[in-house]
Amino acid sequence: MKHFFKIFMLSFVTFTMIFGTGLYMIIKNEDSSLGYSEESLEMESRKKDEIVNVLLLGVDSMDGKNEKGIRTDTIMVLSLNPKENKASILSIPRDTRVRIRGRRGYDKINHAHAYGGVDLAVKTVKDLLGIPIHHYVKVDYQALFKTVDDVGGVEVYVPMDMKYTDTSADPPLYIDLKKGTQVLDGNKAMQFLRYRKGYPDQDLGRIRAQQQFMDALIKKVLSPSSIVRIPNYIETLHKYVDTDLRKRDMISLALAASKINPNEIEKATLPGQPMMISGVAYYKYDEEKTKELVKNFYYNY
Repeated sequence: MKHFFKIFMLSFVTFTMIFGTGLYMIIKNEDSSLGYSEESLEMESRKKDEIVNVLLLGVDSMDGKNEKGIRTDTIMVLSLNPKENKASILSIPRDTRVRIRGRRGYDKINHAHAYGGVDLAVKTVKDLLGIPIHHYVKVDYQALFKTVDDVGGVEVYVPMDMKYTDTSADPPLYIDLKKGTQVLDGNKAMQFLRYRKGYPDQDLGRIRAQQQFMDALIKKVLSPSSIVRIPNYIETLHKYVDTDLRKRDMISLALAASKINPNEIEKATLPGQPMMISGVAYYKYDEEKTKELVKNFYYNY
């Protein structure tokens, strides 16, 4: 695509695993025909009490299930530790300078999906972090509209007046938000997450805004008023998400995630800094600091 469709989808992907209590209760009480008993789910959870790393991909596409030529706009790793009831989320800037298998020299990490789909994106993140990636979840932008409207809007603090228009974008981009705390519906949430021109530290500022939105959405989804809307979330999940997680995997992860306090989820951005290299804007990650962060996030639980 000539113009990137800037979109943050982690919020939706994360809460599909975090709202496990409500999902679990629906399955337990209303659909016993699936054969998922409390004992079998607990047993599966105990068998899989090791850390589970899930690659979260948001794509700049109107159809998230398409692979050819599509770059990933959002790349994050969600790590769940069922044994310790802990979780972490690592954001990887899309311009991170890496080596991609089968390509010469260095490239931006968000190109991996365009070259080789989810498989190459997974391999590239594995090579970057040196950790296993057990599952992936990829979503397109339409899920956000539906999900935010399903929960009745999300309250966030807009840090500045946001105004921007780009009629050549696909779809056209119209952003007009005022500074201050407000409840964003699906359309306004898209504006908030697509805006990037006014942050002094560019993509890093946008990532902080994404994380702020994620926190607000998770809390809204976990609120008692939102639990009754779980069937809507499931419908959206099936319609707009591409994942290798089976239904049983989702339920098992959801059950584990339901024991994690969302306020205690550790969040970080890959250490590094933006820089120009041979006329190309990259995010050059700090190898030593990355090794230390990976050690703390994935091995020191």
